[in-house]
Amino acid sequence: MQVSAKLRHCRGYSLGVPKLDVDLDVKNVSNQLLNVLHVIAEVRAAASLQTFDYRKSTYFVGHALLESGGGQLNPGHESSWTMSISLTPYQLQKIEEIRASGDLCLTMRFMCNAAEFDTADLTKLLRFCAVEVGAPGFSSNYCPFKIAQSDWMKILQELGYGDYFLIEVPLRRVRGGKQMAKALEHLSRAWEHYEHGNDRETLASCYSAFEFIAKQAKCKNPDQNAFEKLLGTVESSDTRDKLKFLMDYICRFLQLGRHVQGHELAHVEHKDSEFGLILSQAALAYLAKSTDHETPKS
Repeated sequence: MQVSAKLRHCRGYSLGVPKLDVDLDVKNVSNQLLNVLHVIAEVRAAASLQTFDYRKSTYFVGHALLESGGGQLNPGHESSWTMSISLTPYQLQKIEEIRASGDLCLTMRFMCNAAEFDTADLTKLLRFCAVEVGAPGFSSNYCPFKIAQSDWMKILQELGYGDYFLIEVPLRRVRGGKQMAKALEHLSRAWEHYEHGNDRETLASCYSAFEFIAKQAKCKNPDQNAFEKLLGTVESSDTRDKLKFLMDYICRFLQLGRHVQGHELAHVEHKDSEFGLILSQAALAYLAKSTDHETPKS
C-alpha cells in the first residue's frame, strides 16, 4: 500500500443525474513524493463490511471519478480526495435492495497513476507508477467504507430518491416465450416510436402486439373473447372477467393510433402514447406470466 484512504463524508446532489460525492482522507504511507495524475475507482455495494470475495458477493454500481484533490502527496502527509459517481434511479433502487434497510458498505477498487519524485531533489522525476490504494485494517486492494443507515437516509433525500418509481417487467425472461416473442417485438418497436416522438405509431404498435397474441388464441381481434381465452389460467372467474374487460378497453384506446377506413384520424398527443405504452407494458407482462406454462384454452 502506498496510499491509505478513510471515509470522511458523503453527500448527494439531485440536479440532473443524481450524483454521490464521497470525501476521503488519504495519506501517503510511502517514502516517496507522489504527484497524483489520475484516479478512478470501481464502486461496489454490499450490506456489510464482512465481505471477503468482493467480486462475487458485492453489486457493481459504477465508476467514481476524482472530482477534486490529487496533486502532490508528500511522504507521511495527509490530503483529501472527492470521488464522484453518478447514480441513476435504477442504480439507487438496486442499492436499496442490497442494503435491505440497514447500513450500506461502498467498496472501492482504485486505479491510481502518479509521478514519483526524489525527495532530496524535487525536480528529479524517478518514474511514473501505479499507486496502490488501501483502507486501514484491510489487506485487499478493495477499500470498504461503511455508511450508517441514518446517514444514508439523508443522502437518499439529497439524491432525490423516490422522485421516480421504477417497475421491472421481465418480459424478455419468460420461459417458453415463442407464443409471446412476436408480440414483444411489436412492444419493442412501440418503445422506439415513443422515444422518437411518433405517438400515433406508438399506439399502433402496441395494438399490433395484442392483435398478434389474439390470433394465437384463434381470435381475429383482441377483444373480450380473445382475452377470455388468454386469461384461461386465472383461477378466479371474477378476476378473469374484470381483466378481460380492462384489457379490451385498453385495446380500444390503442385503436386511436390506427387508421380506420372511412374515419378521420384521431388527434394523438405524447401523453396519450405514454399512457397507452405503460398500460400495454403492464398488460402484456401479466399475459406473459399467465401464458408462461400453459397455452390458452381453445
